[in-house]
Amino acid sequence: MNVKEQIKALLKQAREKAQEAKALLTQEVPDSVKATQLLDEADALRKQAAEMKRAQGIIDEINAPQVPGELPMMGSEDGDPPGAGAQDAMTKAINELRFGPLEDPTSLVMREIYGTDYRQLQYEQAKAYHRYLRTGKGDKILRQQVWSPETVKSMLQDGVTVTEIKATMVEGADELGGYAVPAQQAAEIIQRLPGLTAVRQAGARVVQTSSNMIEWLKLTGGNSRYPTAMRGLWGTEVQSPTADDWTFGLEQIGVHTYTYKVVVSQSLVEDATNLVDILNDLIVVTLAMDEDDAYVSGDGAGKPRGLLPSDANSHSFSEVVSGNASALKVDKVKALRRGIATQYRMGGRAAWLGNSNTADDIEQFQDGDGRFYYEDLSIGQPFLRYKWYESEAMPDVGSDAYPLLFGDFSGYMIVERLGLSIVRFQDSNTGINKVEFHVRRRIGGDVIESWKFAVQKVSAS
Repeated sequence: MNVKEQIKALLKQAREKAQEAKALLTQEVPDSVKATQLLDEADALRKQAAEMKRAQGIIDEINAPQVPGELPMMGSEDGDPPGAGAQDAMTKAINELRFGPLEDPTSLVMREIYGTDYRQLQYEQAKAYHRYLRTGKGDKILRQQVWSPETVKSMLQDGVTVTEIKATMVEGADELGGYAVPAQQAAEIIQRLPGLTAVRQAGARVVQTSSNMIEWLKLTGGNSRYPTAMRGLWGTEVQSPTADDWTFGLEQIGVHTYTYKVVVSQSLVEDATNLVDILNDLIVVTLAMDEDDAYVSGDGAGKPRGLLPSDANSHSFSEVVSGNASALKVDKVKALRRGIATQYRMGGRAAWLGNSNTADDIEQFQDGDGRFYYEDLSIGQPFLRYKWYESEAMPDVGSDAYPLLFGDFSGYMIVERLGLSIVRFQDSNTGINKVEFHVRRRIGGDVIESWKFAVQKVSAS
């Protein structure tokens, strides 16, 4: 019998003795002497189980893999402190065995940013994160955002300097809103979102930033074919180009704070060996549902501005009416594809977006002989040659509703501020045997190219 089974057996005996004592105390003639003896025995068994659990915890902590420690002091010929070269070389060797080698440019940049091997830092942060989830004991290392090499590369390519990257690493507790979710865990959550969110999956443009707002150059003055009034001029080499009447402006897309909580049982926190994976799953599902609500119908007040704010066509997308005051018609659904210019449909760039009820309505289309036009609308599969996506945030078919979108979804921009943070709560407000994890993220979104979308309006004319 292993330690865990022994502890379980001791607690079972304690419970049985306590139940027996309770029965003696509640009978018609209570036997308090015997009951007291049983309760003392139950308490002793419970204490024995607690001490065994404590002892096993100490043993497990001692046996846990240790990060590289200090090595014996050795002299060096290059003026470094005694042991510095050997320590650095040994740490590098251990980390290469543990994590694999890094290409030289990446290694140099990451070392410049973090002042050490970032993989060791990431490893220690992951350990601290797991400990925080289980015990609520925070470590100062979780105050620091540790970016992955891929994120750092992307930031550098976008023109962010090393100094600016360093500035994003450490934030005050109030600004961060808790403890940083390690880069590896945050990346896993973000990478899984496109598979669960319709707007991302359909091809929305995603921009990551280290600031609270981005500005997008927006050209205006065009029509359904030309996004702007800018035109070229055909002629001879000596012909002077004309000055076309085109205008531009800056579209500002803010980054909003978004928080939500994941509630789990104390038993799960104590016993689940894959607690981090379970928490990631719960975070992704909640985040995906809330994201699509905002990206479809968000009003822009403290949240992203959606494709159909308040279920209305306030972005002035091209409209194709359904030809019926309260239903969709097969010919008008097909006509919706022609609501955007050819170049935004070419090469499978465009996609459909509706909810499950709208898909069911389309699947019920029948010809005069009762044959169905479309047997099945499957998510991610072609419908009239373009992929079909579903979001329950889209409105149902109804009078004056906009239940169906068609377009090139790169015309919608999602702005993500780098990093996730988390706070663990367990107190009288969370309830008995409950632990709450409050997750905080900063995100925004808005339409940047409205001419890439067309919408079906349920209307007779």
